[in-house]
Amino acid sequence: MRNLNFLEDSLKQLKNISKVVYNKKIQAVAFDTWNKDLQKNNPLWKYVDAKSFIVNTNGESAHVIALVDKRLPNIGIVGYFACTNPSTGVEVLNKATQWLKVKHGLKDVYGPINGTITKDYRFNLKEDYLIPGEPVNPNWYVDVFKDAGFEVYNKYVSGILRHYKLFIKLFIKNPSEKYSDIKIKPFDDKNPVENLKKYHDLMNAVFPTLSIYCPDLSWEERVYNFSDLKPMFSPRYCYFLEDKNKPIGFIVSFPYEKQLIVKTIAVLPNYRGKRLSSLLIKKVHDQASKDGLKVAVYSTIRAGNSIYKMKRPGVRIHRRYITMHKTLS
Repeated sequence: MRNLNFLEDSLKQLKNISKVVYNKKIQAVAFDTWNKDLQKNNPLWKYVDAKSFIVNTNGESAHVIALVDKRLPNIGIVGYFACTNPSTGVEVLNKATQWLKVKHGLKDVYGPINGTITKDYRFNLKEDYLIPGEPVNPNWYVDVFKDAGFEVYNKYVSGILRHYKLFIKLFIKNPSEKYSDIKIKPFDDKNPVENLKKYHDLMNAVFPTLSIYCPDLSWEERVYNFSDLKPMFSPRYCYFLEDKNKPIGFIVSFPYEKQLIVKTIAVLPNYRGKRLSSLLIKKVHDQASKDGLKVAVYSTIRAGNSIYKMKRPGVRIHRRYITMHKTLS
């Protein structure tokens, strides 16, 4: 069992820093994430070699954790980052990346990624909070990473649509007759474990192939991460695609403040490019219409993926996020 005593000190340092530089609204969101993740019973810590770095100098403070996930042995990750001023932030990032280089012989470091979980990473380029599941941070942290030698790696956006009924009618096309046997099945909240396992298997089949910093998560990690996802999970807005009873895709969405938040859409590689995701999109929008939701938000979509390429008139990008990368010399 790895020594995880550093987690308590990390949590304390992060909270102290956030009280100085985070506004009240994003501070509360960050607290929730850190309180959940930085616990010894989090199954994540079974899979990573991690070291925290703390700087307290001349009344200024900074913190970051450097991680190497044994399932992703060729990259380093830095996350759980916070600082009160740029110079201490650069200092703590340099300490963390040097450790990844010297101890693990790594050349590529990505961040800010809180562990290797899929629910909390990226920088938010706006210093506020609109929808559950998006990252929160002071926006000047981006410049701190740049000063420490990081460059923008992936870009993400959230889009908003205020007339989604018309959008669905004009732009969402059904698959060809070849796929007429594909069925849509709702999340069965009477068998939540079985349905969560379907979701888990599909996530591991889709996203590790799309993201260098997303491993196949263990079942115990998935259960831990799902244990407090309200309001980000609503069985009423979650559906599976099945081909002859074989799960091939899913959509996860939820209602929030009279908005439909479309969080994740995934289809197995062999079924992509066939407009099958349209079946899922239409289903949740129909449900949203029945429930009186007025706006649809497409949340934290990576620029360049299939959903991003499906941009249509009326969908306005209103949030931007990034992850960053540093090559160690």
